Amino acid sequence: MEGKELLQKHFRITPERMVNGRYYESEGFLYSIVDVTNMEQEYLLELHQMSQHLMRQGDRKVAVFIPSVSGAFLVTEDKRDVVLLGSSQVHSRSQAIGTKLARFHRRGRSLRNELKVTSQLGLWRERWEQEIDRLEKSISGLIEKGVDNEFAMMMIDSFPYYMGLSENAIQYVVDTEMDETPGATDYGTICHHSFHTKLWSNRDFIHHPFDWVYDHPVRDVAEWIRSSYWEGSLLYRSNFGQFLQEYQQAEPLSPFAWRLIYARLLFPTHYFDCSRAYFSSRSLHEKKEKEEQLKKYMKNTTEYEHFLASFYELAFVPASRLKIPDITWLK
Repeated sequence: MEGKELLQKHFRITPERMVNGRYYESEGFLYSIVDVTNMEQEYLLELHQMSQHLMRQGDRKVAVFIPSVSGAFLVTEDKRDVVLLGSSQVHSRSQAIGTKLARFHRRGRSLRNELKVTSQLGLWRERWEQEIDRLEKSISGLIEKGVDNEFAMMMIDSFPYYMGLSENAIQYVVDTEMDETPGATDYGTICHHSFHTKLWSNRDFIHHPFDWVYDHPVRDVAEWIRSSYWEGSLLYRSNFGQFLQEYQQAEPLSPFAWRLIYARLLFPTHYFDCSRAYFSSRSLHEKKEKEEQLKKYMKNTTEYEHFLASFYELAFVPASRLKIPDITWLK
C-alpha cells in the first residue's frame, strides 16, 4: 500500500504534497511513515517518551508519534509494522548551531523516565570493544577467504593501527572515570546516533526520534567536530571556536566533559562506520564510495594525529591547569 493510501486509511490524513522526498504535508503539518517491523516495542516506547518530553519542554521542531483512528500507535499493513510521526511545520530562526544543540540538550536532560534500550550512557567502552571484535572477525574472514580486492587489502593493512588508536581511546575513558568528578551538566540527555554538520543545516529540519540515543551530551559535540574535520571545514579556526563558544555560553563544559570529547575523537568511529557500511552494502557504487573514503582516512592519518595532539590548544582548553593528560605518542 502506498503512503498516501495508508495515511488516509489508518489516520484519516489527506496529504497535499511531498516535502524533501521524506515528508507528507497536510494542513501545515509534516508526517513521515517509519517501518518498524523488526524493532522492539520497548525501543519504540522509549522514543515515544523522549519525543513527548521534548514537546512538553517547548521544542516546536520535534516529531511525535501519531495514533491511528483506532487509537493504536503501531499499524500493520502488507505484513509490515509502521508508525507515523508528525510535527508542526515551523521555520527556525537563524540561530547558531552550537546554541541550538545546547538548548536541545538542556531540554532532554530533564527527562526522568528510566531508559534501557536507547541508553548508551556509560557504555562507550563496552560498545567500542564490540566494534573492535566485530571488525577483527570480519578481517579474519577476509584473510581466510583470500584478499580479492583493494578494500580488503587496505582493511588488513590499516586495522592494527586503528585497533591501537581504539585501545588508547578506551584507556582514556577509563582514566577519565577514575580521575575526574562529573560536573553539574555531566548527566544523560537526548542525543543523536551521529550528530553531523548537515543534520540541522536546513531551516526546516525536524527533530526526528529515530535519530536519537540517550547519552552524555558531549557525544553530539564530539561527533559534530569529527564531521567538520573530515568535511574539511573544521580547521577554519573561527568555525571550530565559534561552535564551542556558542555551546558553552549555554552549557559550560567541565574537565570531565572535555576528556570525554577527546576520548570520542580519539576513537576512530569514522573508520569503523566506513567498514561496516562497506561490508553490509550490496551496492557496488556505495562500496566504491567507501573504498575512496577509507583511502582518504589512511592518507590523512598523520594530519589527524596532529589535530588530536593540538586539540586542547585549538579549543582554548587550559589542559595543564586542569590536569588533563596528553597522549604522549601523539606529540
